[in-house]
Amino acid sequence: MVSLLRLFMATFPGLLLPVTVSGEVIHEPLWVENLSPIAQLVALPSQRSADIKEGLLVSLHTDIATHFVSQTSELEQVFFDGETQKHSINLRWGLSPEWELSAHVSSIKHGGGFVDAYVNRWHDFFGMSDGGRGTLPEDQIRFQFDGIEQQSLIDRPVSGQSDSALELSYVAERQQELQIAYAVGYKVSSGSSEGWLGSGADDLYGVARFSGAHQGNLPIYWHGQFGVTRVGESALIGAQQKDWLWFTGLSAEWLLNDRWSLITQLDSHSALMNSEVDAVGETAGMLSLGLRRQLGRKWALDVSFAEDIVVESAPDIIFQASLHFRP
Repeated sequence: MVSLLRLFMATFPGLLLPVTVSGEVIHEPLWVENLSPIAQLVALPSQRSADIKEGLLVSLHTDIATHFVSQTSELEQVFFDGETQKHSINLRWGLSPEWELSAHVSSIKHGGGFVDAYVNRWHDFFGMSDGGRGTLPEDQIRFQFDGIEQQSLIDRPVSGQSDSALELSYVAERQQELQIAYAVGYKVSSGSSEGWLGSGADDLYGVARFSGAHQGNLPIYWHGQFGVTRVGESALIGAQQKDWLWFTGLSAEWLLNDRWSLITQLDSHSALMNSEVDAVGETAGMLSLGLRRQLGRKWALDVSFAEDIVVESAPDIIFQASLHFRP
């Protein structure tokens, strides 16, 4: 699958040229997923707009996430050092003004990557603690989880298809200032659990989503969601996994003009496991910041990054790009 980062670099000069935006502007939250090696195995869907429009919306997305976690307890150990690249396609089909069906497919590559040197310089420049990553060789891959009854390890690059998902949404409320939708989703076990590309189990989730516009003169659009996931029994995660997880998020988009907007977003979910190790046993939290460029009436491009505001509950940093197309 072609990386959207390469596409962005190829089209960047054109982004600086004026465009005339006619018709309806695309308003969506940032596409943010927790790509921590274990969290990315579970169905924790990204935020999306609650509003439904008839017809097709296609979103292409790419992530580059860099990891470093080294934590131990008396009986457990978590060590994540490496990089994850994920490339995804999401198709949303508005069957009617109230009903929408969507499908999500993606591929993942775990490897040593190439961004360790830049992350280390970032930490050095701001005088931030790197948790010890600067003492180890750069651009290596090792994902290791030693649980009470489970041991899982990757120490070589792997790539392939990851788990896929289907979702059905229904708009229960549609006003100019507020839209409310409810959705159910099913994550299909299509990725290899041996390569940490999938959990080896099917998941179910239900989610309520909210979207709206500021009622005053401020050009702000906002989105939010709250949901729960029933996690299938995964041999990779082991007996310490939790059967039920909650997830939530809030996003705000500020229109700077008719072409550019600034987006900030919070995403969180409950602990993945019953564990004394914080990386998998504590609530996760991510803060994202991004820019959106409207490319005419049908296209929009997002460039963003996400940080782990709950330290080591998510990758150190995720670089993200999304391209949206509505015919």
